Amino acid sequence: MTPAGVRRRGRLALVALPIAPLQGIWLTRTMERYADADGRTGTVGTGPGRRTVVALGDSVTAGYAVPHPRASVAGQLAARLSARENATVTWRVCAKSGATAYDALGLVDEAALADADLIFVSVGVNDLKNGHSARRYRRDLGALLDAILAAAPRARVCLLGIPPLDHFPAFPRPLADVLGWRGRAFDAIAAEELARRPRTLRIETREPLGPEMFGPDGFHPSEALHAAFADAVMRELARLDGRWLGQGA
Repeated sequence: MTPAGVRRRGRLALVALPIAPLQGIWLTRTMERYADADGRTGTVGTGPGRRTVVALGDSVTAGYAVPHPRASVAGQLAARLSARENATVTWRVCAKSGATAYDALGLVDEAALADADLIFVSVGVNDLKNGHSARRYRRDLGALLDAILAAAPRARVCLLGIPPLDHFPAFPRPLADVLGWRGRAFDAIAAEELARRPRTLRIETREPLGPEMFGPDGFHPSEALHAAFADAVMRELARLDGRWLGQGA
């Protein structure tokens, strides 16, 4: 999008600010609720190598509305890593639906992360949805990343970029425009914070966000989008040409 287009969207979002909170309240009250994926740990593969994958953060990493943890990003990452590395891969979930970056800091479990090789993190959408300021998000995300890196001294940490929320089926306009505008601002903050830290990667998918990429609520990812997240991580690891595991910086 051109700079003029970005400014135009920003102005539209500002005009919509008085209406958007009312739409948000209505959506919160009417959106159907689902459970997180049933399972917090598992093992994939029988290869001689040993790897550990951890999914940490909000409802994406909790596998919200996904019927089985094998179909969540944690399970799908473990399966792909097992095939790539000819390894037995243990996966763990340290996540809670609705978690903000600050909430996720309380999910950093040193015992669960100490032997991690790969950590997939999803936060940010709840921060902007809950009205957190950009300054607060920067502070909380930075603290979260630092805590994860300290608890997992050899892991690559992959942070999921904030998706284009103005394309989500669940959100009516102008709420969608406001969330999309704030999402782009928060995503830029995340990119800056990642650039300041070693062993971190930003993850985004290449697939268009068609209806099949969303769960029944039109907000949370479907199994297909979880698979796209896992594929995006594997592309980044391939780009690093094997220099990712246990390498520190």
